[in-house]
Amino acid sequence: MNVEIPAGPLRPEPVGSPAPPARAVVDQAVAAERCEHLLRETLDAVRPALSWRHAPPCAGARLPAPGSGPADGGVQWYVGRGRDIVTIISAARRGELPAVVEAGWRLRGWTITSVNACRDLPGVAATTSDGYRLALEFGALGEARLTATSPGVARSEWVDGARGGPEVPFAAGGTRPLPEVCCPFWSAMV
Repeated sequence: MNVEIPAGPLRPEPVGSPAPPARAVVDQAVAAERCEHLLRETLDAVRPALSWRHAPPCAGARLPAPGSGPADGGVQWYVGRGRDIVTIISAARRGELPAVVEAGWRLRGWTITSVNACRDLPGVAATTSDGYRLALEFGALGEARLTATSPGVARSEWVDGARGGPEVPFAAGGTRPLPEVCCPFWSAMV
């Protein structure tokens, strides 16, 4: 079951409050919801629809880069969510999926940060205007994963696990599952 997250501010201001702050505070829990929304939005734009299962969620901290200065010296927390594509994408169609995803990201105004046009292992990556990073990449056996990672956010005591989507457990050991669902379009050997 997918849960829709409405577009708009991440933390709405209560009615009657003073003007909103210049920058809303986002914590790991809100960032996880945003990652889920970005993944859902990306997959909803792909036609014919793909079958997928949740990839293991991740969360943690990034240390500041050396020489980044005192203003950026604090630890930055992040979260990441992903989808393992279990639809079989034939070698003949493998380059089309990143192209469809890239076109959707460009329509939303996101910055494409890399494109791998390799026939066997194509991929694409982008950054949203609010700093979230998305990537679609293929593995050597045709398995594909779509990921969303947050920018640095405030730490949460509790970060929700993956929500929404089909009731399919994570692959054992966090490895990508091999594609197993045939689709007349995506699996075609054209």
